Amino acid sequence: MDATTARRAPGLADWVWAAVGAAALLPITVAEVLREAGPAGAVVWAGFAIALFALLHLFVALRRRWPRAAIAVASALMLGLAALSLPGMPGLAVLQASSLVYLVFVYAAAASDDRIAGIAGLALGLAGAGIITGLMVLSDRPSDIGMVATPGALLALAGSLAAGVGVAWALGRYRRETLRKRAAQELALAQAAELHLQGELRAVAEERRRIARELHDVIAHSLAVMVAQAEASRLLVGRDDERARGAVEHVVTTGRAAMADMRGLLGALAESTRGDDRAIREPSPGLEALPQLVERAQAPGRTAESVVVGVPAEVRPGVGLAAYRVVQESLTNTIRHAPPPTHSRVTLDWGPGALTVTVDDDGRGSGGAAGLVSRGAGPGPGGGPGLGRGLRGMRDRIEQVGGVFEAGPRVDAAGWRVVARLPVGSDPATGVSDER
Repeated sequence: MDATTARRAPGLADWVWAAVGAAALLPITVAEVLREAGPAGAVVWAGFAIALFALLHLFVALRRRWPRAAIAVASALMLGLAALSLPGMPGLAVLQASSLVYLVFVYAAAASDDRIAGIAGLALGLAGAGIITGLMVLSDRPSDIGMVATPGALLALAGSLAAGVGVAWALGRYRRETLRKRAAQELALAQAAELHLQGELRAVAEERRRIARELHDVIAHSLAVMVAQAEASRLLVGRDDERARGAVEHVVTTGRAAMADMRGLLGALAESTRGDDRAIREPSPGLEALPQLVERAQAPGRTAESVVVGVPAEVRPGVGLAAYRVVQESLTNTIRHAPPPTHSRVTLDWGPGALTVTVDDDGRGSGGAAGLVSRGAGPGPGGGPGLGRGLRGMRDRIEQVGGVFEAGPRVDAAGWRVVARLPVGSDPATGVSDER
C-alpha cells in the first residue's frame, strides 16, 4: 500500500468490509457473551464486552487512513477485553469470534508504508498472544474454551495465537512489497518511455544539425563559385565574349546544381520535422561526383585538378559524402580567402584500408597572415582557437566516420593544405555500412 492509499479518507469499500466483518462475527460473539453471562445475567459485564467488540468492528473502516492509530486503538480494546476475562469475571470475553478482527489490524499495519505501525502491529500482536495465554493459565474455568488447561494445551494455544499474528503480519508485508514493486515497475516503464522520447528528440535534433551543415556546404561553395565566375564574366565582356559566355554558363550550371541539392535537403528537413522517415531522398554526393566538383571550381585565374593514386575501392556512403564535403569546403575556402591566380590540387591516395584525401592550393590568402588565420591557421594543431566554422564542420564530419583531419599552411610552399584520412570498408565501430 502506498502513502497516498494509506492516508486517504475511508471509502465505501472500507465501510463495506467493516460491515461484512461485523455481520459475520458480531452475532456469534453477542450470543456467546450472553451465554457466558449466565441465567442471572451479568448485564454490565456483557454490555461492556459487546460495546468493546462493536468498537473493534467499527475501527476496521479506519485501518488504512490511520494505520498507527488503528493498531493502537485495537490493542487497547483487546486489552480491555482481556481485563474483562480476569479471574472473577463471568467469562472469557477476549476469546470470542470477533477477536479475529484484530488480525485485520495487524495485516493493515504491516501493509502500510508506516514503518512504526508495521513494527507495532507485530509487537502488540505477539504481546496480546502472550497475555491471552497468561489469562488461560490464571483462569479457573478451562471448560469455557472447551479444553483442559494442561501445559501442552496452553503451548498449543500460544503457538496458534502467535502463528495467526505472524501470518497476518507476513501477508501484510507481502502485500506492501508487491505494491511497491509494481509501483517501481510502473516508474521504470515511465522513465524508459521518457528516455525513448528524449532519444527520438536528440535524433531529430542531430538530423537537423546534419542538414544545416549540408546546407552550409552547398550554399557556401555554390555562391563562392558563382561569384568568382560572375566576376570573371564581367571582366571578359567585350574582351573575350566566348570565355565570358562560358563563365555565365558555369554560373547557371552551378546555381541549378545548388538548387537541386537544396530542394533535397529542405525536403528531408521537412520530413524530419514531421517525424516521417518514408520520404524518398535524393542520393548524397560521393567520390563519383568529385570530378564535376573540381571542374566547377575552375574559373579565370583559378585552376584545379584531381589526381588518383592507387586502386580505388568501394567506400561507405558516409565516407564518400565526408570526402566530397571536405573537398568542397577546401575549394570554397580557396576561392573566398585567396585572391587569384590560384591552383588547387585534389589528391585521392588509396592505401591499404584507408583513403587519404589531400587538397593543396598555392594561394597566399587575403591580408597576409590575417588571411591564413581566417582559413584556420590559428594557434594549436589544425588551427586551434582560430578554427573557423567551415573547418570545424570538416573535422566533425571526418571524426564521425572514424577518420583523422588536419588543416594548416603548407610547410614546403606558399598556400594551404587540408588532409583527411578516412577508413575504407565497414564501420569500425559497428561493422555495418553507413546509411547516410
